[in-house]
Amino acid sequence: MAKSNNNFIESLDIDKLFQERSIDDIIELERRLDSEIEKKRNALRSTVGDRYKDVLAASDAIKSMKTISQDIVHHIDKITNTCENLLVTSSNVDLKSSFSVEKDKLDERTFVAQVRLAIFLNEQIWLALDQENNLDAAQYYLLAQYLHTGLGLSKREFLDKISYLEHIKNQKILLRKRVFQKITEKLESVETTAEDTSKNLNALLLLKNETCDKLLSIFIEHRKTALITVINTTYSSVRVQICSMVKCLITTIHLLHHCFICYGGSGKGLIWQQLEEIVSESSPKTLSKLQLPASALLSYIPEIIKQFRPKCNFSTDIVNSLKEAKSVVESWLQSTLMTVEEGLQKSLQLITNIKGLHLTRVESLKIDLPENWEEICKELHLPDEFNVWLYFFQNFITLRCKELISKKVSDNTKEIQECVSSTLNEALKLGRPEVDLRWYTWVEEPGDISRSENCHRGLSMKTRGYSENIIELCKRVDDKYLALLEDASQYLYGKEYNTDMNFNVKDFKFKRKFVDRNDIENHLSHECTITSTSISDYILNSLPCSSTDSDLVTKSVVGARFLEAVSFLCPHFQRCCTLDNVTNKWSKVCDRFSQASNTLWQNWLENEVRQTEVTCEKLQDISQRKMISIYTRWDEIEIQEQTDDEKVFKSQIRVPLKPSLTLSEILDQLNENLSKVLPHTLPKQVYLQFIEKNVFAILRHYKIYAESDLNQKQALQFLFDVKFLATFCIPRENSQLVTYSQDICDKFRSKVDPFDLDVFYPYLQSNVKRAVGQSQIILGCLLPSSHHLASLGISEKNKEQEQNPSLLALSTPSITTWFSLLPISVPTPKSAAGQLTSKKSAKVITINISVTVKHGNKFIMKQVG
Repeated sequence: MAKSNNNFIESLDIDKLFQERSIDDIIELERRLDSEIEKKRNALRSTVGDRYKDVLAASDAIKSMKTISQDIVHHIDKITNTCENLLVTSSNVDLKSSFSVEKDKLDERTFVAQVRLAIFLNEQIWLALDQENNLDAAQYYLLAQYLHTGLGLSKREFLDKISYLEHIKNQKILLRKRVFQKITEKLESVETTAEDTSKNLNALLLLKNETCDKLLSIFIEHRKTALITVINTTYSSVRVQICSMVKCLITTIHLLHHCFICYGGSGKGLIWQQLEEIVSESSPKTLSKLQLPASALLSYIPEIIKQFRPKCNFSTDIVNSLKEAKSVVESWLQSTLMTVEEGLQKSLQLITNIKGLHLTRVESLKIDLPENWEEICKELHLPDEFNVWLYFFQNFITLRCKELISKKVSDNTKEIQECVSSTLNEALKLGRPEVDLRWYTWVEEPGDISRSENCHRGLSMKTRGYSENIIELCKRVDDKYLALLEDASQYLYGKEYNTDMNFNVKDFKFKRKFVDRNDIENHLSHECTITSTSISDYILNSLPCSSTDSDLVTKSVVGARFLEAVSFLCPHFQRCCTLDNVTNKWSKVCDRFSQASNTLWQNWLENEVRQTEVTCEKLQDISQRKMISIYTRWDEIEIQEQTDDEKVFKSQIRVPLKPSLTLSEILDQLNENLSKVLPHTLPKQVYLQFIEKNVFAILRHYKIYAESDLNQKQALQFLFDVKFLATFCIPRENSQLVTYSQDICDKFRSKVDPFDLDVFYPYLQSNVKRAVGQSQIILGCLLPSSHHLASLGISEKNKEQEQNPSLLALSTPSITTWFSLLPISVPTPKSAAGQLTSKKSAKVITINISVTVKHGNKFIMKQVG
C-alpha cells in the first residue's frame, strides 16, 4: 500500500492538478500528502534515534553547553560593566556601603572563577582519558570534587543564578564511572608495562582510598579476569592462544613484583614511588599540572584550591603488603592453575597429533623472560626454579599427550584387527593354501638373494615359513607404529625419527624442556604392550567353533604364523614396547604371542590327529588277505644248534625286516603333512605334541590288536611295528608314552612262543635299529630331535660319511629339530653289506640237548648243565 502511495505521489503533475481535479480531491490529496510527510519524519526520527542516539545526546549536550557558556559570558560581561559603573559612582557612596558592595563583587567573581574552573576540569578529564592518562584524570577528578564541595558552600543567590552547575555535577559522576572503566581496561590488558599498571593502581588507590592489601587483591582479581579474557578470545590456532596465556601469566608476575615489591633496586614498588611523587609535601600542586587559559579571573581562584594535592597515608600499608604478598601469591597460584585447567580442556581437544603439542611447547618456551626472573620469583616466594610453562601448562600437555597416544594405539589396534580379519578371510580364497607352503618355500625366485639387506623378503622369509600375506600384514602393523614413533619423536627428543636414533640418552641438553619424557615413554610402552594382548586375544576369539575344519585350520595357521612373525618383522612395534628400557618387557610380549601361537597351532594339531585316527582305521582289518598285503619282506637267518654229542643242526628263522606297509603309509602321510607346514618353523612344543599325539593315536589301535587273537607271525610283525614306532618317534623323556608302548610290546610278546621269542628277539631288535637307521632320511621330520638316535649307535656308524655328507643343510634351524630332510642318501657300500651278512650267517647258537620231549606238534628242547 505504501508503495502504491509513493508511486501515486511521484506521478502527480502539479501544473495540471488544479485543472483536472476538483476542490474536494485537492483537499483529500493535501491530507494524504501531510500524512505521508509525517510518516517519513517519524521513520527518519526513529532511524536517527536508533543509530545515532549517543551522537544526538552529545550534540544536544554540546549545544546546551554552548548556550549556557554564552549566557555565562554575557552575564560576566554584564557584571563587569556593572562593576565599572559602580567604580565611577563610588565616590557618592559612603565607606560602609562601598565596602559591602566590593565584598559582594569579590564573592561573585570568585564564584564565577570556580565555575569556569569546574567546566575546564571536566574538559581536562575527558582529554586525559582520551590520552589514556588515567592517573592525571583521577587527580583532576579529585580536584573537581574538592572544587564542587567549595561551590556547594556558596551563597544561594549565586547557585540559583547558574542552573548549569547541576549539569556539571552530574557530568562529574559520569566521568567517575568512565575513569574506573578505563582503569579496569588497562589493568585487564594482556600485555602492559609496570609504569602504566602502577599509574592505574595509584588512580584506583586515590579514587577509592583503598588499603595496600586491598589494592593487591584488586590487582590479582583484575589479572585473573585478563587471563579469562585470553581464554575466551578466539584465536587462529590453539598454539597462539596458549602462548598468549603464557605471556599473560609472565606479565602478571612481572607486574606484581615491580609494582608492589621492588622496582629499579630502590627497595620499593613502583606504586609507592609514583604515589610519593603525588602526595608528598614536595610534590607539585594538582592545579599546577593544568595549562589554564589566560584570564583575569585566575586571580580570583581561592588559595585553598591552588594548594590542593591528593592525600594518602601508605607508609604502614607498604610493610603489610609485603607480608601479605606470600599468601596472596599462593592463593593466586592455586586459582590460576584451576583456571588454566578449565581453559585448556576444550582447546587441547583441538590438537589431534603429538607434533602439534611439541610445536605449542616450543613456541611457548620461546617467550622471553625478564632478565632478573630468578630474583623476581625468589622475592615473590614462588617455588624454586619456578617456570610458568612447567607449573601451569606442562601437566595438562602431558595428559593430552597420553590421551593422544592412547587414542592412536587404540586406533592402531582396531585397524590391525581389521587387517588381521581381512587377511584371515583372504587366506580361505587363495589358490595357494597357507597350510601347505611347499609351493612357496621350494620355488626359486629372483628376489630370494639380494645384495641389499632386506629382512622382509628372500630366503630368510622362506626358511621361517612367512608367506607373502604374513609379510604384508606385519608390514602394515609395523608402519602404524612407525607413524606413532614419527609423531612422538619431536615431542620426546626434539628431532625427526630415524631407525638409528639413540633413545637411551641420559644427559639430555634441554632436560627441562623434555621433563615428561620418561613419563610419556612409559605410557607409550605400556599402551603398546597392552596392544599385544588385544591382538592375540582378537585372533583367538575370531575363530568361531562353528566354522568348518578346513577354514578353522587355515585361519589358525595364518594367525599362528602372524603372531610368530610380529616379534621378528615389526622392529618399530618392538621399539614402542621397549621405550621405557625395561629389559624383559619385549620378551614377555614375545612369550604372550608365542603362547597364543601355540594355542592356534593346537587347532591344526587336533585336525592332524583326527586324520591320523581315520587313517589308522586301516589297521582294524587283520584278516589273512589283508595281512598278506601289508607284510613286507622278512629277514631269513640261518642258525646252528649243537647237541651234547656235538651234532650240529642247521635251521633258518624268519624275522620282520621292515615295518608293515600300513604303518609305513601312515608314517609317510604324517611326514608329508608335517612337511607341508615346514616342521623346522613349528614351535618346539607343538612339534613334539604333533609326534606324541599321533604316535599315541597309532598305539591305541595297536593296543586293540594286542588284545585280539593273533597268530605268531602277526604278533611278530605288530611287535616290530610298535618297537619301530617307539624307537623312532618316542623321546626317552616321555616316560608315559614309553611305558604305554612297552605294555603293548609285552602283550605282543606274550602271543609268541617263549622259546621262539628268545631266539627271534635279538634279531628283531637288530632289524628295528637297522630299519630306523634306514628310515631317518625319508621320515626325518618325525624324529623328536636330531640327537634322538644317538643311543642306537647310528651316529657313530655314519662318522665316516661326515666328510661327504648326504644332506645339504639349507639354513640354521630356529629350533633343535632338523630342517626338513631331503630324500637323498648314499647307498651302503657292498663291502660293508657283505661283512654284515657274513657276520649274521656266521652266527651259531650252540645248544646242548639232553632230552627231547614231543609236546603236541612242538619239540621242546631242554638244555642240560
